[in-house]
Amino acid sequence: MFSAASNEPLRERCDETRQAPAESCGDPRCDLNWGSVRFIDIAALLGIALPADPRFADMTFPLRRIRAGEVLHRAGDPLKAIYVVRSGFFKTVSIDRAGAELVLGFPMAGDAIGLDCVDSGHYLTEVVALDIGNVAVIPFSQLTQLAREHACIERLLYSMFSRELVHKHAMFWVLGTLSAEARLASFLLDLSERFGRLGYSRTAFALRATRQEIGSYLGLKLETVSRTLSAFAAAGLADIHRRQVTLRDLDGLRCIVEPPRQSTEAAREHNGGPRAAMRATRTPRRPPLAIAG
Repeated sequence: MFSAASNEPLRERCDETRQAPAESCGDPRCDLNWGSVRFIDIAALLGIALPADPRFADMTFPLRRIRAGEVLHRAGDPLKAIYVVRSGFFKTVSIDRAGAELVLGFPMAGDAIGLDCVDSGHYLTEVVALDIGNVAVIPFSQLTQLAREHACIERLLYSMFSRELVHKHAMFWVLGTLSAEARLASFLLDLSERFGRLGYSRTAFALRATRQEIGSYLGLKLETVSRTLSAFAAAGLADIHRRQVTLRDLDGLRCIVEPPRQSTEAAREHNGGPRAAMRATRTPRRPPLAIAG
């Protein structure tokens, strides 16, 4: 979805020199795609601090390197592990019997993948890398055992599930209430916030997702996405050159998602009274969409 070329702040947070061939195919060449990462670094990536316990300091999990276009897991595969994205960008998709693809999310650094599959015991979606990346592989059975033994790990697990629910609720709100322009503005604002949280530029990044994939995720047609991005560029809100995006006016994009109170008052006075004012406030005052996995 985005370029990882400038993602240096996140590159060298863990030791990738030790081989961790767990879950590999058995071919020695495949081990070149595996490393290891400390559990405390995984927790930090999730924004959760573990207590200073030597057992956690020495605990490591496999780190799998992913190539662009590679499938992390497919729908129907048995749930073996929860994945935490350390670098790179992915898309989570559901594919129907006719082969039509519905994009459900764009996981990136700090996002967990696979939490929605715990009840069924099988992955419900397909996850595909859109860029070169790394994912920490946490065997689910080991994670639940740690949660039974350590209250802090139990809280970490609950936090991961909670974030998944927050994402789903945010997506329901976006699809149920926002206009096409507001959906796309919210999408760009969320990318800005997520990049900024990771230490990168909030205003300049490269999209790895296609316009078709973005439209699928936001419930919009390809033509609507292209037309709206062109309108943003014409209005001076954002420059889009191929997949390079520069956000020129963050406040202007926020006003599309969350119209200022003056718009309501103006609509009431000049455009037909209460009914026009209601139309002007049809977009609820909510934060931008959390576009996690």
